Amino acid sequence: MKRILLSCLLLSFMMGESHAQEATSFWNLSGNSNANSSSKLGTTNGVHLRFFTNNLERMRINATGLVSIGSATPNAKFYVNSPASVDPLRILVNSSTKFLIHKNGGVSIGLNQTPPHNGLLVNGNVAFGTTELTPFYRLQVIGSSNTNGILAKGSAYAIQAESIIDYGTGVFSIAGKNGTGIRTYAGHTGVSAAGNAYGVYATSEHTGIYGSGTVYGVYGITRFGSGVFGSSSSGAGIYGRSFEGYGGYFTSLDGTGLFASTTNGTFAAVFEGQIYSFGSFQSSDQKIKKNVQEVENALTLINQLKPKKYEFRDDAMYAKLNLPKGNHYGLLAQEVEEVLPDLVRESSHKVLPPEEVPVLPSPAEAPSMQDNVLKISQQEGKKETISIKAVNYTELIPLLIKAIQEQQETISTLSERIAQLESASGTGGKSPLDPTSSGIILEQNHPNPVDQTTTFRYRIPEGSLAQIHVYEANSGKLLKTIPAPAEGKIQMNTSNLPTGHYIYTLTVNGKIAASKHMMVSR
Repeated sequence: MKRILLSCLLLSFMMGESHAQEATSFWNLSGNSNANSSSKLGTTNGVHLRFFTNNLERMRINATGLVSIGSATPNAKFYVNSPASVDPLRILVNSSTKFLIHKNGGVSIGLNQTPPHNGLLVNGNVAFGTTELTPFYRLQVIGSSNTNGILAKGSAYAIQAESIIDYGTGVFSIAGKNGTGIRTYAGHTGVSAAGNAYGVYATSEHTGIYGSGTVYGVYGITRFGSGVFGSSSSGAGIYGRSFEGYGGYFTSLDGTGLFASTTNGTFAAVFEGQIYSFGSFQSSDQKIKKNVQEVENALTLINQLKPKKYEFRDDAMYAKLNLPKGNHYGLLAQEVEEVLPDLVRESSHKVLPPEEVPVLPSPAEAPSMQDNVLKISQQEGKKETISIKAVNYTELIPLLIKAIQEQQETISTLSERIAQLESASGTGGKSPLDPTSSGIILEQNHPNPVDQTTTFRYRIPEGSLAQIHVYEANSGKLLKTIPAPAEGKIQMNTSNLPTGHYIYTLTVNGKIAASKHMMVSR
């Protein structure tokens, strides 16, 4: 009996010791001091670890190590499925919200504000494609040499940029030396821009704005300013080229369709080719003029000019000027310069061979414009300079007007003088000599204009006495009387006559038979 009792006590002690050891391996809700580096919390048999509150599962770690909140079937390392009434995630720094995934599907970074629906709200600068830790811009996107920085699409606006200060810039772009700052292509309008000062403002070492289109390459409209304004330090401020339409088309409802000016250049506009106009005006207001003087001896100046018939050259470098074809009439600038130097201006023109004029493809046809811009830069270096003299034909008009007035005054004076001579001869104002019926002929002196010596040729009836009388055209004063022999030719030295306009008459038997004009020029 004692042996049986002893055995029962021993068994009871061993079981109590076993339960004590098992109890010490459980986690205590009040804390545990027996945990070591090999302690575990979880499962060891492939069963999910689930966490419950209020007898509802709140989170689980499945057998593959995926953590989920609000879902029994996670498919990401950390999976959160939030109901529509609760924000899925909020991260704070020093009690201030820095990252918020809102229940509306948007994300807010850097501030505690509701983000746009399924959108992104960022308070701070953002950088993509760079290791720059302190980006200077609100959005800094850097692509590799073979990738694009930003691709934007939208049914209304793909990208909308605004500046809130008076002189700010909505979109500012910088490209490489042979690159393109902003490049667009569209079925209708490549770039549509509006502004109080400039709709589109661009600067470049080569082309500020390049536009290519079936209807308009560049189209600009303004209410009070300039529809299209271009500026260049050494090239063309605005360069327009068309294959069939207008290279440049300018129109204004109430202002000036095209305005051109220059500060230090020779001409405000240069046209290579003929100009067609329906009308033109040139400023001539008295209030913009000074040192106003009367023109003297206009007829003398006009008589020194030598009109020519000619054709324009189309060889060598002159072929690049697109000069008009056919016969033309005008003056030679070098000859005009000797008489009226103020009406001649010389300038230099840079021209490019027609076969080398740059033809840039549209953006849709060329993925890159680098090669084209490089070719244009090379062509710029091939340009040749031609120096050409030009004549201001417009300012010849006042001289012609004055010359006609002087000539009319001379005609009136001579008419009066002839009347006096005829009256003195007792013919009652009628000359008894009829050059046609009497066989009297007076030819034009040669040369005319004359510098030193000129020859008079004439024909008179046999046995007649004749003289050549030379008068000053303006005053009618008789300067020379030269006997005219019967052989019909006589020379006169004009070295003692000043440069000017003269009239000479053939007098036969004391009666005026014929008269001609003569010009002395040196």
